Parts: sequence; C-alpha cells; structure tokens
Amino acid sequence: MIGKISMVFGVIIIICILVFGFVFFEPFITEKEEVIKVVNMERWYGERGRYIIFTEKEVFLNENNYYHNKENADQIYPLFKKGSTYRVKVVGLYIPFIPRFRNIINIIEKRDTNIPLPY
Repeated sequence: MIGKISMVFGVIIIICILVFGFVFFEPFITEKEEVIKVVNMERWYGERGRYIIFTEKEVFLNENNYYHNKENADQIYPLFKKGSTYRVKVVGLYIPFIPRFRNIINIIEKRDTNIPLPY
C-alpha cells in the first residue's frame, strides 16, 4: 500500500518538474522568427498588456509575460497595421486544436509589399 502511494507521489513530482521546467525553458527552446501578414488585431479587454494578432495562417498573442521576459506589449501593439507584413520573433508552441497561441516577443522588420521593384 505504501509502495503504491509513494509511486503515485513520485509520478506527480516528475510531472510537476517537467511542466515547470518547460515553462521556465520555453523561451530558449521554442524561440524562432516568423514572417506574418496581419489580417486583424484586437485588444484583450479586461487585462492590460494583452492583445491578439490575427494573421493569414495563425493567431498570435502580444502579451506581457514574466517567463518570456517581455514587458513591452503596449509599445509593440501600435506598430502593427492591418495588411502589413512583418518579420517577428515569437515564443511558444502552436497546437491547432488547443487554444494556446505563440507570443510575439519583438518586431524585427516591417516589410513593405507595395513598393515596386526596380527593373
């Protein structure tokens, strides 16, 4: 009986270590650059520093997050314009069937798509 209880307790401890370890190391493991075209933007009402950015392929968050070492969501949000293309740095995992969105950490470059190319 005590063996089974200690085994369950051990499994719970291991799961907790894995979950909190992933949360702590997520910015280092999942950080990458993406090129996005903004389709729509919304403020997350009820919380300051939390915004939703809709793109052609995915929905992103722009939120202040302690674990992502990000506190500039309010400064980044006004830089986004509908119809514009950006190269951004994102953190997180995108899983289509689970409502978990990647967080936009920084805008690296704004790409102008309406500038004619030289001949």
